[in-house]
Amino acid sequence: MVSDLQEATAFKAQQKFRLKPTQTILLSFVLMIGIGTVLLMLPVSTTNHAGLPFMDALFVSTSASCVTGLTVVDVQNDLSFFGKCVLLLLIQVGGLGIMTLATMVAHAMGYRFPLKQSIIVQESLSQSGRAGLFALIRRMIFYTFMVEGFFALLLTVHFYPEFGWEAIGYGIFHAVSAFCNAGFDLFGNYDSLCKRADDFVLLAGIGLPIILGGIGFTVIYDVLHCRSWRQYSLHTKIVLVSNLVLLTVGTLLIWALEANNGGTLADVPVAGQLAQSAFMSVSCRTAGFNTFDLAKATQITQLIMIILMFIGASPLSTGGGIKSTTMFVIMRSVWAVFRGESELVVFGRTITKDLRDQAFATFTVGTIWVVIMGMLLSVLDGEVHELEEVIFETVSAFGTVGMGIGLTLSWNDWGKGLLALTMLLGRVGIMSFMLSFIKQKQSAVIKYPEEEIMLG
Repeated sequence: MVSDLQEATAFKAQQKFRLKPTQTILLSFVLMIGIGTVLLMLPVSTTNHAGLPFMDALFVSTSASCVTGLTVVDVQNDLSFFGKCVLLLLIQVGGLGIMTLATMVAHAMGYRFPLKQSIIVQESLSQSGRAGLFALIRRMIFYTFMVEGFFALLLTVHFYPEFGWEAIGYGIFHAVSAFCNAGFDLFGNYDSLCKRADDFVLLAGIGLPIILGGIGFTVIYDVLHCRSWRQYSLHTKIVLVSNLVLLTVGTLLIWALEANNGGTLADVPVAGQLAQSAFMSVSCRTAGFNTFDLAKATQITQLIMIILMFIGASPLSTGGGIKSTTMFVIMRSVWAVFRGESELVVFGRTITKDLRDQAFATFTVGTIWVVIMGMLLSVLDGEVHELEEVIFETVSAFGTVGMGIGLTLSWNDWGKGLLALTMLLGRVGIMSFMLSFIKQKQSAVIKYPEEEIMLG
């Protein structure tokens, strides 16, 4: 009897301290960021052989692990070859997800996953079932290295006349950074692609992998293996439609607003204006490369970019934000309310109420987080910069975009810490992050009477 009581007590204690899947995913990113921080603090990681200061190392490690691109160091001039390799590894692992890579390695070695560990992997990949889980992971890794390899070769050939054999490193680094939607570059002086904006091959060689990395692996699989639109899953249809709309609308708005702006596109031929506008529409969704000085863009353009950054990429991709599918469901739900539709039907399929609630919750919590962080950062900034500039930086971190308008280098340690936390939240996912700290209740058996209230 005493033994049974002791076993029951031990079981309860074990249950109490058992990590939830969302907590495990969060801790895996924290661990990766910690390792990256230590490596970047080593003297061998910097050109001055002093290593990065702790907060700078933490910020850069978080930015790379969360494939954001915001940086407080000049990657080309401040980091050594070893430091660049550490950064590249963090980007690659962060883009695929440490849980994904660890699972693939263990599975290849013959390890059999129990149910609990499979659930953790499912959570990290936003999957609802175990069926085809390892096949999906294999496809993810295969597509990643195929796309990165192709564009690394393309960019290497393109860079060779300028950099010689160093073009191999440039090609690999920028292909990985683009596909993982990281936004880090090796051109130095925080210029991104501003001095190479007329290089259409470079824009295509970086823009296309950004798109492929941003639409998600399941969409790539459907496009490659399904012969017709009807065979695509509902998820793939929504992702393709929403991305096409966002890309087109973003391109046209940026072009219309910046075509006559002397600080950005006014002196560029029309073909170049359209190319840069399209590239910026793609990049500001989650990648972070830029072809003109964002500080000189009009305020309306900056606002449009904030919206695109907040939406971000698509699920099961290398990007952040609230995701394009979330925004699609919200907009379609609003239209359904206006139309008086009792069910939300998209492409002949019904989207459940639970998914609609999750979409609105994601949007609401994301908005609240950005507003609160923006306010705190503005206070830390002493209101030296305009509020819209601070919000731009905040949303850039939340959407794991990495675009900046000149504020990143001016943050103190507290500001860097808040932005690093926002990048982590944006990469893990706002709902996963919140669920890591909130205990969910079981569905109540008792139902209470309904009563209506007045709404706007």
